[in-house]
Amino acid sequence: MQQGATLLWALRSPCNLGCLYCYFGTIEDTGRRETTPGALSHIGRDDISLHDALFFISTMTPECVRRVFVAGGEPLVWRGTMSVLAALKAQGCEVIVCTNGLPLQKQELCRSLLDLSIDAVSISLDSYDAQYNDHWRRDKSGQGWKGVVQGIETLIQQRNERSASTKIGVYSVITRRNLAQMVATGRFVADLGVDYFIVQPIALASDHPLFGELSLEACHREAFQAQIHALHQAHLGIHLAHPSYIQQVLTTLSPGPLPVIKSCFGGRDLFFIEPNGSVWDCPSMDKIQQTPSTHYRTMKGASAEALFSRERRGRNTDCTLFSQDCVNMWQLMQFDAILTQERRTHEQLL
Repeated sequence: MQQGATLLWALRSPCNLGCLYCYFGTIEDTGRRETTPGALSHIGRDDISLHDALFFISTMTPECVRRVFVAGGEPLVWRGTMSVLAALKAQGCEVIVCTNGLPLQKQELCRSLLDLSIDAVSISLDSYDAQYNDHWRRDKSGQGWKGVVQGIETLIQQRNERSASTKIGVYSVITRRNLAQMVATGRFVADLGVDYFIVQPIALASDHPLFGELSLEACHREAFQAQIHALHQAHLGIHLAHPSYIQQVLTTLSPGPLPVIKSCFGGRDLFFIEPNGSVWDCPSMDKIQQTPSTHYRTMKGASAEALFSRERRGRNTDCTLFSQDCVNMWQLMQFDAILTQERRTHEQLL
């Protein structure tokens, strides 16, 4: 029997960080981006209301929606987020909160997440090196790396004190600038007490001003593979990126044309919801821009059953647009291994 869909829900546009490589873009290029279908910005003038979000959630059943990754922007800076999380859990959904970690410094917020039995919290930290992290992940408040680490420690301490089941992990955006830091960063977050460490190669359009400085290309494939091997050989005692995902990353770093993905999970088992309520087959801008306007969908006033019905999910999802823009979704679709704390060795899986 087909399981309920996985949703990546970018719940809100605003964020309390100003990451230079953010896929939402910057405030400066908002005017240009907002004319493009599916383009995101941190302005958030069209973000859905809490009422619309809660109505949509009320139509969910475990048969049509199994798991929801709640992201942003930064979801934990919006007052309505806790109501959204509570409603999702009440409908029987598994919920993973994706955060930059700064709000987790508030003990009351950590208690609220644990009280809701949130299934996992994924926190962004790009390096054990504060200087590197704060150069690319800019925080006007000055908290930066130290604030994120404090947030991780606060959540872990509270989770451990009450023996809660919530998994806590770190995602690191990997660029050619921090590629050699992967093992050191993995060791650092393992020492903090996290349950998982996931590396996520940066995805930038070829015309992005930072593409030449940050993006991984075929010449970085060997170094990336060596770092992955070293991470496993370090025996950190935490869950690392799923081997099937790593293999797909390596494919994107190989010379030559990329393969057609037969029966892709995008649009079948995975959907992407933008802050304005738009629903897409996946977050790939290539895919979104090639979606005919007649196929545009929104969650506003719609039911989950209508958007994620078996009939709709049974259509042909072969995709010719596989790229670094979507490869990170392979790890997202392997999240069972993290929630069950499945342990496998490097030799068994790679």
